[in-house]
Amino acid sequence: MSLVVVLDLAVGDGLTLHQAAEVADAARDAGVSAIRVSDGPPGELALLDAGAVASFLAARHPDLNWIVDAPTTHNAPYNLARRSIALNRATGGRAGLALRAGDGDDVTETLAEDLPRPGLPVDVGGAARPHRWTEYAQILAGLWGSEPVDHDGRFYRVAADPVGEGRPVLVADARDHVNWVEAARLADVFVVPRIELVDGGNTRLTDAVWHSGRRRDQITLLARAGIVRENGRSTAAELGRWATAHALDGLELATTGGRDELLGVLRSVVPRLEPVTGATLRAALGLPEGVVVPA
Repeated sequence: MSLVVVLDLAVGDGLTLHQAAEVADAARDAGVSAIRVSDGPPGELALLDAGAVASFLAARHPDLNWIVDAPTTHNAPYNLARRSIALNRATGGRAGLALRAGDGDDVTETLAEDLPRPGLPVDVGGAARPHRWTEYAQILAGLWGSEPVDHDGRFYRVAADPVGEGRPVLVADARDHVNWVEAARLADVFVVPRIELVDGGNTRLTDAVWHSGRRRDQITLLARAGIVRENGRSTAAELGRWATAHALDGLELATTGGRDELLGVLRSVVPRLEPVTGATLRAALGLPEGVVVPA
């Protein structure tokens, strides 16, 4: 059994930067495929900036792979595209972006007072977030390309030269209720909550990929599993059977515990899952290089 194994890491909410460095040491020894650094919504979680944390830890561990969370809220597309590609280049292809669906962007709303435009239902309770995610991801794909971007859309207005070729890995998270077909067209990785697998996550993703114009082997399917360190052997065996039953490519391990809980999971659970690794994040995730996103 060999699986993609991604470890969630939230720094600043019960875990200090120094403790995060200890966890990264253990993650390297356990051979995790990547570490996903969380970024809390502004004003909701006392987390350190995920990009800054990943940059700090990547300098300490140049042989680890990183996925950096960033919400559409308070992140202008051009700036986020530039920051993410800069980190990917600095790490030699070992960094990707988990784009989280949020609400308005202060900078965009200041520069374009007529946005958002009519055409979708009133955004009550985040109803427009999946549409915002799709438009934002489309802009990122353009900015990571080779042609100038001239986008005048429902939520964003961007006119800029590309930030440079070399597309970072893009992660879509089903907790954001993104449109599966649109996400399959744009993302390299799809993370689903465990409960969604009851309805057949792989079957649903395979169908979405077919409609998107891509192939199933161009997208990595991960399931997010909340675990604890107790009974590491039985936990690993259960996760392995679960991954096989649902045709998963791998797992994203999340725990609400602090340093001790994370270290326990890394020492008792992760090695038994036989995580796959690679010289780049794409290689570790089993993704082909040079993926072209359909227009």
